[in-house]
Amino acid sequence: MGRVERRSRSSLSVWFAVGIVALALCWPAQAAIASWEDPEMKYVETTVEPTPLHRQNGTSTGQCDQKSSTWLGFVCAAVAILFFGTNYIPVKEIDTGDGMFFQWIVCMGIWLSGLVIHVAKGFPSFQPLAMVGGALWATGNITVVPIVKMIGLGMGLLVWGMANLVFGWASARFGILGVSEEAPCSNLLNSLGVTFCVLGLVAYFFVKSEGKRSDPSETTHLLSSKFSSSGSIQNMGGLGEDDQSWTDKLSPGVKRALAYSMALVAGALYGVNFNPVTHLQQTEMAGNDPNVTINHGDTWALDYVFSHWCGILLTSTVYFLLYSAVMRSRPRIYPRAVLPGILSGVMWAIADASWFIANERLSQAIAYPIITTGPGIIAALIGIFYYKEIRGRKNFIFFSIAFLLTVVGVLFTSFSKMYNTKL
Repeated sequence: MGRVERRSRSSLSVWFAVGIVALALCWPAQAAIASWEDPEMKYVETTVEPTPLHRQNGTSTGQCDQKSSTWLGFVCAAVAILFFGTNYIPVKEIDTGDGMFFQWIVCMGIWLSGLVIHVAKGFPSFQPLAMVGGALWATGNITVVPIVKMIGLGMGLLVWGMANLVFGWASARFGILGVSEEAPCSNLLNSLGVTFCVLGLVAYFFVKSEGKRSDPSETTHLLSSKFSSSGSIQNMGGLGEDDQSWTDKLSPGVKRALAYSMALVAGALYGVNFNPVTHLQQTEMAGNDPNVTINHGDTWALDYVFSHWCGILLTSTVYFLLYSAVMRSRPRIYPRAVLPGILSGVMWAIADASWFIANERLSQAIAYPIITTGPGIIAALIGIFYYKEIRGRKNFIFFSIAFLLTVVGVLFTSFSKMYNTKL
């Protein structure tokens, strides 16, 4: 127990430092990239170059040679992939129970990060519509734990990951679900990239993990385990009959049907959670000539982050209160998950903020296939080389296939932003 606790604390300390350093470097890095375009660093009065959000007659202007804009988008996509692939490492050896308390703590970390960005951006105007996107994400997020309990992480991740990719990509590619069309420079390369990314997700399903469950003796219940209705102490440090999940009471057929349906809905909600923000950006830009001087810099997309994440925290809080009511004011709370959960939320926020910028600079049709599939590579590599969870020849073969398919898909998708194949 002591060795596990020391390892957990060591891991927490390392990733807490990583999170702090990343936050500290975030704004100077953005400013440095912006300075390549404006040596005098004037952000208040700048002429905005055309981006995928500048459009004419509801479609993209087809600009394919915006090198500084494009590379900023790819840099942010890389940051998003790195932190989405590692943001749950701080809680890997921490018991999170049924996930309801943990998801609320993570959302608190997300909101606190949004508050920092909101202050650093000079308190941009609040956008209530952006909260809708946050509510969609939070609704999809609470379904993850029951999905994993019913059909496992591999199949759950495959289903909601594919739905996430397809809905997010199709919204921008075809101009549906409240988003104007953002056609890439090459439709052929973009379609090929999405196809390879989807095949990569399918290949990841066959990679099996051999991770160990955390020690039950480290589980600490505060409200659900101290006193029963008669005042007696019960369930101290372990899982009793009351901890049985509602999913365990379902028949196998109902369980599979419900899990697949929930995974599809969760993926769809993940896929469209940026649409309200993209709609706001496109609506704002629709009345502006691309050559008109307006008050936007390279981090304009971050003006919407706080509003979006307020929607996440508010919705998550509502669900946690409903959960507490169902549990008769005895929710399962895990105190050791608080700080790791906050840190996990901060890391997620860094990734999501980078995704906001990538969507603006590359368009959702480019950013979604890259960012939804890239974290799988990071997580798998950590599982192989650090946690030693992925072993055996069969696993390595499927991982190699998934890795190659994902890399090819990401390359095709990236090239579809920069090269016009006339198709």
